[in-house]
Amino acid sequence: MSDDHAHEGSAAIDLSRRKRAASARERDASRRPARTGRHGVARRFARHPLARAGMLMFACVAMCAVFADALASDLPLACRWHGTVYLAPWITRPTALGQAGCASLRATQWRGDWLVAPLVEHGPRMTDSSIGPLARPGTPGHPLGTDALGRDVFARLVHGARTTLTVGIGATTLLVALGVGLGAIAGFAGGAIDGIVARAVEALTAIPSLVLAIVVSGLHPSSVTLFWTLGLTRWTELARVVRAEVISTERTDFVLATRALGASPVRVFLSHILPNALSSAIVAAAFGVASFVAAEASVDFLLGLRAASDAAPSWAEMMAEARGHPRAWWLVALPAGSLLTVLVSFHLVGEAARSVLDPGLGGHGEGSSGRARGRGRRGTRRVG
Repeated sequence: MSDDHAHEGSAAIDLSRRKRAASARERDASRRPARTGRHGVARRFARHPLARAGMLMFACVAMCAVFADALASDLPLACRWHGTVYLAPWITRPTALGQAGCASLRATQWRGDWLVAPLVEHGPRMTDSSIGPLARPGTPGHPLGTDALGRDVFARLVHGARTTLTVGIGATTLLVALGVGLGAIAGFAGGAIDGIVARAVEALTAIPSLVLAIVVSGLHPSSVTLFWTLGLTRWTELARVVRAEVISTERTDFVLATRALGASPVRVFLSHILPNALSSAIVAAAFGVASFVAAEASVDFLLGLRAASDAAPSWAEMMAEARGHPRAWWLVALPAGSLLTVLVSFHLVGEAARSVLDPGLGGHGEGSSGRARGRGRRGTRRVG
């Protein structure tokens, strides 16, 4: 009897400990802020291996584009010349320095003057007459060689990243703004507005955007002109997808219940319908940047309009220049590798976003299946 009482007492103590531990866990959970669905999606996206690889590759290219002047410039990062201190002269372009490069400033500096030189002391438009054209990689002062005009290839690569990302991200921003805005308004409003947007979509779809970009770039070669042309002609597909999702979301039970509770149409549209259509825009944005980067490269490669020494550098123009110099492999391999890095990075990000946001491709479904497998494993251990 004493053993039975002791066993019952120990069981009661163990049960009370478990209850106190459970109540403590509940209190801790109540103190934590509630995690919304958006935070869960962002957390799954950040943990996705494809997203991590793509963002790492994009971050490398973006850092080169942002700090291109610190990596390669004909002017120093900072200097003291003839008793005056100049900070970031590549931005301010002081008239006292003129067109002098780092070598010229170093040769004419007074006692006490100093300068902080960039990694490569050559700008993307600067020709080096002392080395000459088509210097091979590894040449002193030119780690990646020079092109047919004697310009530094490394400088044109890092500064060309700005051109590529400006066209890609700028045109994608325009695509998402027009596609989501017009598609959502057409699907929600219906009637005459829907008809007008539908006719505009049909008219622009009939125009080959790449051919139009080539024609416009031939008349006015500019990166700004190119991304406006591409962005204004490629929003039609996203508008169709967003319009269909808005019409589908309008018929769901939670939207009907919100309207029955007296919510205004604007609140229903902004709070419930539009957020559910943004998943397509996020996926389209990732793939859109890759598409626009490829289009910009195609136009520049076909036309070769940036070959002038004072033009903005472009990776595709560097590859087009190699057509006349087939043995200069570095004019093809280096810009092609950079272009491939950008395309692969945004494709990886797009695939990760699609798998996270689309339940049928492993987003929510992957989490539910993982929980089911976990329950199955726990059940197997209990049976054993």
